Amino acid sequence: MTIHVVPTDFPTVQLAIDDPGTNPGDSIQILAGTFDGFDVTKERLKIFGCGIGKTIISGNPSFGTNDGITVNANQTILKGFTVQGFTTGIDSNGINVNSNNNILEEVESKLNGDDGYEIDGENNLIINCFASFNSGDGFDINTIHHCIINCESIKNSIEGFEIDGDSNRFINNTSIENVDDGFDIDGDFNILFGNTAIKNDRGIGIDDDGNNVINNLVCNNLSVGISTGVEDFQDLNNVIDSNIVRNNGAEGLGSGIFIGDTAFDNTIRFNKLKLNEPFDIQVEGNPMDNTYDGNKCESSDPMNLCT
Repeated sequence: MTIHVVPTDFPTVQLAIDDPGTNPGDSIQILAGTFDGFDVTKERLKIFGCGIGKTIISGNPSFGTNDGITVNANQTILKGFTVQGFTTGIDSNGINVNSNNNILEEVESKLNGDDGYEIDGENNLIINCFASFNSGDGFDINTIHHCIINCESIKNSIEGFEIDGDSNRFINNTSIENVDDGFDIDGDFNILFGNTAIKNDRGIGIDDDGNNVINNLVCNNLSVGISTGVEDFQDLNNVIDSNIVRNNGAEGLGSGIFIGDTAFDNTIRFNKLKLNEPFDIQVEGNPMDNTYDGNKCESSDPMNLCT
């Protein structure tokens, strides 16, 4: 395994990737400075910078796209740099991952024209990454079996975390002051555990089936803290368990936990709610359609849903 250094050995990252002497399993080190985007086309490369804010990927996008970085090879590792300012044309994402079994660690993606991260492959790990001030979503997860851990999504123009795929894991992430949802779950069988959603429009929106939303902190979101059953289709068999939900609902839909009339067979239990408006728990349909157990709260509609 060889380490190739940019700009010492190659003036650009793309030239380092494309060189015949760069083989799967090699590393590419990017020194401090500003460099063009690139397309990862060889498997098992480790591409690492000198740290967020020191190594900056900006300027020309990945070849043939409007994205800063495109990952088209499996088992890529990206670590230690900032991707910023890719705004030309549609779908100008900071990073677009189209392949499988990759690791993104300690990467920042900001000020891009669409999403900070668009994840279209499968089985990827995203850890200690940051997204801010992107014109789309911070993190757009379209496919299955990803694990997103300890990431932050702040002040993006749509969702903090858009979850369109199934069977993903979101652990200890933070979503703050995004224009729409902190976490928007539009897939099935996802797990959100230990996350924080603060000062978004909706904290956590559950718009599909079989998801587990457990032990999250949901505070000061304008429209609603956690909601399900508010779209035209049914939301079934979700679990909303042991979350702390406070000070949500000052505008819009309202309430700490809102259960709409298209929600059936969901379980809402052991949550702690306080100071939400107009209610800590609000049920639009028949309360018998879902299970409520052990929720510590001060107000509910209808009454008697609080322990």
